Amino acid sequence: MSWSRDAAAVALADFRERSRTSKLVVIPVVLAYFAKLVTVDSTLVVGNTYTGVPTAAWYGGLVAGIGTTVLLLFGYPLVHGSIAYDRTTNVAEFVASAPLSNSSYLVGKWLSNFTLLAVVTTLLFGATAVSFLLQGTGPFNLVDMALPFILLTLPTMAVVAAAGVCFETLGPLRGTGGTALYFLLAIAGVIGSIPPESPVDLTGLVALRQSMASSIAGQYPGFEGPIGSFAYTDTATGMEMFRWAGLSVGPALVSRLPIFVIIGGLLVVSVLSFDRFDDTQAWSFGLFDHGSSDAEATAELPSTQLTEMSRSSSDSGPSLASVTASGFRLQRAFIAELKMALRGRRRLWYVGCIAALVGTPVAPLGSLRPTVVPIALLLPLPVWSQSGAREQIHRTQELIFATSNPLRLLAVSYLAGVSVGTAVISPALVRYALVGSSIGLVGAVTAVLFLPAAALAAGVWSGRPSLFEIGYLVAWYLGPMNGLGLLDYVGATQAPGSIAIQIGYLTAAVIALVIASIGRRRQLA
Repeated sequence: MSWSRDAAAVALADFRERSRTSKLVVIPVVLAYFAKLVTVDSTLVVGNTYTGVPTAAWYGGLVAGIGTTVLLLFGYPLVHGSIAYDRTTNVAEFVASAPLSNSSYLVGKWLSNFTLLAVVTTLLFGATAVSFLLQGTGPFNLVDMALPFILLTLPTMAVVAAAGVCFETLGPLRGTGGTALYFLLAIAGVIGSIPPESPVDLTGLVALRQSMASSIAGQYPGFEGPIGSFAYTDTATGMEMFRWAGLSVGPALVSRLPIFVIIGGLLVVSVLSFDRFDDTQAWSFGLFDHGSSDAEATAELPSTQLTEMSRSSSDSGPSLASVTASGFRLQRAFIAELKMALRGRRRLWYVGCIAALVGTPVAPLGSLRPTVVPIALLLPLPVWSQSGAREQIHRTQELIFATSNPLRLLAVSYLAGVSVGTAVISPALVRYALVGSSIGLVGAVTAVLFLPAAALAAGVWSGRPSLFEIGYLVAWYLGPMNGLGLLDYVGATQAPGSIAIQIGYLTAAVIALVIASIGRRRQLA
């Protein structure tokens, strides 16, 4: 009972802290728009021919099916950073010295993560109910509408919550590398849910398709099944209508059993790898270590050495530089921002940058736009994602904002981000200019102008890098790498002579900078 009380207390305290932030206010608005987009503005096509009668069950399955996939990808930024927050706010010192077991602390964090995602799921269900009352057919059946969210969405959210805890306890996965790995695993989970007989139904789409296939077969004897995929269209014209009775609890639960094994495995790994905030015992991958910073080097010194250093520094008197009022110096601030952006990265990151600078000049010209440049622009991701959020991560807002103009610092951060992106793909820019490839040049320039602006807006408003990291990785995967034109920020698959997408992203860059400025002013209020 003591263990469960401790876990519940950690979960309650952590959830209360998260619920106080005003950033969560935007979530209901986004979910309401998403529910309207899925239920009112589009039609789900099943098996290329069929669509459901818009009953309560159909609305629940319709939104829960795609909503689970979306929350699997974008739910991670909502829960990632809880343990890191305890580190930066010195709560870690109390946890480390308290009679609190590692398992109760981590399970409490998982429960807090899951509760937050369950609240998001509940809000999505509420938006779905409103859409049904406005556009649906037949009586409002609460159970039929809620079952897809309970059986499909909530188990997946428990996995996301466990991943958020697990990745924070593994040192090499606490930063951008962990976010990238999570995205790859989430994409693998979505792809793994496509085969009709997939053993691990992470998104719940297998259970949903099997249930709908049974309903279609009972109403259309000519249906041969199984349902290979779902698709969305703007109109239901020419579709065969079928009435879906909703999910059956038994089969749906059986298909979700592997999910609970994944949750248990992630939590076990978390408990085994948790260092209880003792950074001197942290392990790493050697080649992928961060460069040693002054703070890290000091933290690794024995206590006797720290004591001697403290005494010697106190004997010699203060050594702080005098405060001057010489005004804002753009060049000095820009150089300092670049140093913060580039210093202390993992060795593999520097190797990747060198490989991009060496490989881009010799790569085939035809591969630059669709492959080489999009991949090279992944390298600045850890630099961009930190911008705008760095002051909140390290809790230095009062110190920095009191000594410098915050909006000027924001502009310097943007210039540094643009410079890093430009440097990484500079050989490609030169080659585009030499061969007269205007579409390649305009697309690459648009990317290095838009992406840092989007990162600034996301960082200032969210206070964490993971939101931009996940959003960028999703856009990169769907846009340049898979040809989704709306997300092709670099023009990888764009036809020559058309710059409409680039104009749109340049406009979006200006809007993002305005949003970031508003957010920074809000921090000063």
